[in-house]
Amino acid sequence: MTQTLAPKPWIDAIAPYVPGRSTTDDGRKVAKLSSNENPLGTSDAARQGFLAGAASLDRYPDASAVALREAIAAAHGGLDPARVIYGTGSDEILHLAAGAYAGQGDEVLFVRYGFSVYPIAARRVGAEPVQAPDRDYATDVDALIAHITPRTRVIFLANPNNPTGTYTSRADIARLHAATPADCLLVIDQAYAEYLEPEDDDGAFELAQREPNVLVTRT
Repeated sequence: MTQTLAPKPWIDAIAPYVPGRSTTDDGRKVAKLSSNENPLGTSDAARQGFLAGAASLDRYPDASAVALREAIAAAHGGLDPARVIYGTGSDEILHLAAGAYAGQGDEVLFVRYGFSVYPIAARRVGAEPVQAPDRDYATDVDALIAHITPRTRVIFLANPNNPTGTYTSRADIARLHAATPADCLLVIDQAYAEYLEPEDDDGAFELAQREPNVLVTRT
């Protein structure tokens, strides 16, 4: 009997990620805010840091990224650097979260019109992606809660939501966490937090510092 090499069926079921457009209908090059591209250009501080780093490219970097984690922790109000993890954008962290807490027989829950990486991260580890209905393109917390089952191991929630730009309130985030089982990870994806005013803070960092099953991602 002839056998052929094939990927696992849950890998084969992954639809490729399609990034947003970088040109307008008339061909003009634009900054993709959906990809966190900065329409104002690279800051002088970032540019100087990049150039300074060129002097040490012949040495392996600190695998623990201590200086980076300490700087991130300080920039966000004195977080514990030991609880900061890093990746190549939040995509890698989303995949790590799914891989660490979900697998075959488990469910990964997210809202309809959520970030398209969520079902990819679920399928990549053999988990079943579960899509809760939206409410007028926004996150419906009641629908998410209704779709939590004993098999739910990860819940992904983008706030503000990508790609619809809608917002979930602090009260609704707290309500969702209260309904999340202790053996399920609630991932609050804040890739677009910079678009919010300070008074619109959803309380995710406070939850993550207080509760063991909350992960906040930034990019």
